[in-house]
Order: sequence, then C-alpha cells, then structure tokens
Amino acid sequence: MSPAATLGTVLLAYLPAAVSPGPNFVLIAHTAAAGSRRAAVAVALGVVAAGGLLAAVAVFGLGGVLAREPWLATALRVVCGGYLAWLGVRLWWHAHAPAPDAQESENRHNAATHQAGTLFRRGVVSNLTNPKAAAFFGSVLTATLPPGEPTAVKAAAVALIVAASAGWHLSVALLFSSPATRRWYTHAKPALNRSVGTILVVLGVTLAVTP
Repeated sequence: MSPAATLGTVLLAYLPAAVSPGPNFVLIAHTAAAGSRRAAVAVALGVVAAGGLLAAVAVFGLGGVLAREPWLATALRVVCGGYLAWLGVRLWWHAHAPAPDAQESENRHNAATHQAGTLFRRGVVSNLTNPKAAAFFGSVLTATLPPGEPTAVKAAAVALIVAASAGWHLSVALLFSSPATRRWYTHAKPALNRSVGTILVVLGVTLAVTP
C-alpha cells in the first residue's frame, strides 16, 4: 500500500472515533457553555495534545513500558479515574449555583487566561483516561498502520491525527461557546450539570476499578 493510501486509511479510521460523543466531547462542550471560549479552547488543546501523545505511543511502540511495568499502568488508571470522578462530584455540588451575570462572565473570561495551564491539563487527563481513545490507539491504529511502515509515514500519521483532532475539538469549543448556546445553558444548567457529573463519576469509578 502506498504511503498516501496508508495515511488515508488512518484518517478514515480515526474520524468516526473522534466525532462520536464521549468524555472529551462532554468536557469541552460543558466548559464552553459554562465558562468561556478561551477556557474551552484550553481544554480542547489539552485533548489534542494527549491524542498526539497516545498516537505516538501506539505508532512507535512505547506502550511496551506500561506492559513491562503493570504497577505503573494500574497507578495511572486509579489516579486518573479518581480525577474524573472528582470532577463529576464538583459538577453535582455546584449544580444549583446561580448562572453568572454579564460582569461575572467577563471576570471568568479574564481569569481563564491565568487558569489556562489547569484547563489544558484537564483536557490531557480526559483524553488519557478515555476508554474510546485507548481502544482506538491500542488496536485500530496499530492495525491500520503496521509496524513495518517507514518512520516518516508513522510520523505523518501522528501529525494527521493531531490535525484532525484539533479541527474537530476546537470546532466543538467554538460552537458551544456561542451566545445562543450559553443562553440555553443558563436555563439547563442544574439538570445538565447533574447529568454530566454523573457521566464523569461513572467513567472515573469504572476506570479506577476495572483492571
């Protein structure tokens, strides 16, 4: 198979996995509707960075480190699962907090500049603990990109995945931070926070206790 055909296969395999709703989509959309566009973009960039890391690990075989050190994989799973569950509990706790007025929204927007690192890391953790991402990078990607492919093709595949991920996740951040979406969020906030919080708690606990 030619390099172009190989990369096309990788892209066709990745796109359905990227656009199907999952923890990353939920986190970015909720951050955009509840916070600011800048906050949502920071989370989306964290998701993209983690996807690039997972792709590189799968393509270049670095996952053998975790295979040789099972305790490290277990510790990572428990810590990341606990973090997701904690985010879910926080959403439940603040479900009935009043929606911010215009001035508070502006203050949050300005504060997001200083919290970019935290938001970015939240996106990274979301994708690193995403079972859908693990399934894709651990099986589908390795099947569509055989180990015998040249290094240049492997690097191009990682770059292609990062570009596609950035296009999709940044689009979600921009769409859900629009004024119309944020007005809808003001009315739906309590129920939406409880729903999203429940999803994150279930995902986090499942991740932490499943070998």
